[in-house]
Amino acid sequence: MADGHGRLLAGIDFREGYPGVCYQTEQMKEPESLPLDFGTCSGRQGMFRKILSTLKKFAPKEQLRAAVVLPDTEEETVRLYLKEACEAGFDREQLQVMGEAESLVHFTMHQTADIWQQCVWFLEFGQEEVRATCLKVNRRSVPMLVETQEPEYWHVGNLLEGNRDERLAETVRERFGKAPVSAVFLTGTDLNAREYRKSREEICSHRRVFLAEQVYARGACVAAGDTGKNRPYLYLNEQTLCYNVNIRSRRAGREQLYTLISAGCSWYEAKASCEVLLLEEPLLEFVFSSMLGGEPIREGLMLTDIPGRPPGASRLLVEAWFSGPRQCEVKVSDLGFGELYPASDLYWKETFWLEEEEPYGLGDDL
Repeated sequence: MADGHGRLLAGIDFREGYPGVCYQTEQMKEPESLPLDFGTCSGRQGMFRKILSTLKKFAPKEQLRAAVVLPDTEEETVRLYLKEACEAGFDREQLQVMGEAESLVHFTMHQTADIWQQCVWFLEFGQEEVRATCLKVNRRSVPMLVETQEPEYWHVGNLLEGNRDERLAETVRERFGKAPVSAVFLTGTDLNAREYRKSREEICSHRRVFLAEQVYARGACVAAGDTGKNRPYLYLNEQTLCYNVNIRSRRAGREQLYTLISAGCSWYEAKASCEVLLLEEPLLEFVFSSMLGGEPIREGLMLTDIPGRPPGASRLLVEAWFSGPRQCEVKVSDLGFGELYPASDLYWKETFWLEEEEPYGLGDDL
């Protein structure tokens, strides 16, 4: 039963028809699987509702943070899943979403450093093929940059054919021979010595091997408890927000940049607001600085027709969010300044299109 102590984290893997769920309370050291029967649920919304009602047995809803792994991260998919989760009772602020590769990154980087010193492979065993995903970390950069390769599908046949072990051993020898491998995570198999004698020897040679189920839900659960502010690694993909959104401001008589949105998160998670006082001309200046370097992009938003007031007597609400990886939306609302200068109900909106970045290579690790 809920005891009201500490936060509750959840990872929900929605890549398949029925979701896999992991959870972690404040008293638990690692995420654990949460077995659920979704046979009587009506659609995804019903599944979300059942997940939420079960999680509330461990802690109040207000203490819950959850991350959902989606089958893809297209804009329409993200909006649809978030809509269904919120209609089932989740609050939007409790949720973050990610693709399967990002969840593997969080799962891996949650392990001890010796696990990801070199390449890490995830092998998911099916009846006819093995789905293989490679992950590597560039430890020379600050923060460390993590790269995942597109999944490979190794057709090794089934056990009844009699040569699955030999095919797998040959494929592992060829793929693992291209770069040093420090760890392998296996799902869907126990890699027993009777059926996988040769491939077992090849996979386990001079590297650490783990049987690990529900790695995507576990990785999401790790991400749910991580704000990312002090994260020592960064995962770059097509969904990563590469720009810090700053407002040019003044504090104690000195000009400075106030960071409204920090780079490194997924663009569809990037949303923030703040209140500012307008000091001089009716203009807000935004500076978009890329975490990959280069000259910052400077843009301005003119507050046309704002009522004339003394400096510092116009309170503004600034809201910013992204509608694409390089498409920043800004809305500024006039809040006035108490009874002396009432709000005008005026607001200004602008879309800032940020230039494309050059492809960024991770390079080779030492």
